[in-house]
Amino acid sequence: MLKLITFSPAMVYANCYILKDTESGEALVVDPGCFNRRLEAILKDEGISSLRYILLTHGHFDHISGVGDLQSAYGGEVVIHLEDAPCLHNRDESLASKFHFSQNEARADIVLDGGEELSFGNYTIKVLHTPGHTRGSVCYTIDGLMFSGDTLFKDTVGRTDFPGGSYGEMMLSMNKLAALEKDYTVYPGHDVSTTLKREKRFNPYMKGI
Repeated sequence: MLKLITFSPAMVYANCYILKDTESGEALVVDPGCFNRRLEAILKDEGISSLRYILLTHGHFDHISGVGDLQSAYGGEVVIHLEDAPCLHNRDESLASKFHFSQNEARADIVLDGGEELSFGNYTIKVLHTPGHTRGSVCYTIDGLMFSGDTLFKDTVGRTDFPGGSYGEMMLSMNKLAALEKDYTVYPGHDVSTTLKREKRFNPYMKGI
């Protein structure tokens, strides 16, 4: 069984997710925008002493700034798309310098193209390349869950006006998500969860696709 915990550090106002396969004991973290005592306490309370993966939906600083410290403390392979991998060691690429935010350097262990499948305990993580917010934005699906980063939100989509963003690419990514037959509970990079079925019906960027 999968156990999901949402952690939203006030310093970056982005959602971080901790996922644990309770049968195998494997665990991963999605988008650690920071690594602080509260996140460490959650991992300790869950009995997590090491990580299988650190999954990154894209390379903006508010989603990756905790990667280096988290990996040093808990291990885990850092997973990011090829197009956003430079963000891990370049504050200009991650927009950290633009927003005057500190960021420890990190490196990718698994560089994605899109379409990959990653083994996680008794489950399989599937990677969907969904550019639009950034060139290397991805969504991860596992069982009935989708981690959509800043691609898909309840009733809207991510910004496309940052460097590497593209409204046209975002609409193509919405087409890709709308074509998925299975429903997912969608856990975005900010704000509240939703479902893919609901977004297909009500999201103006996806409705009628």
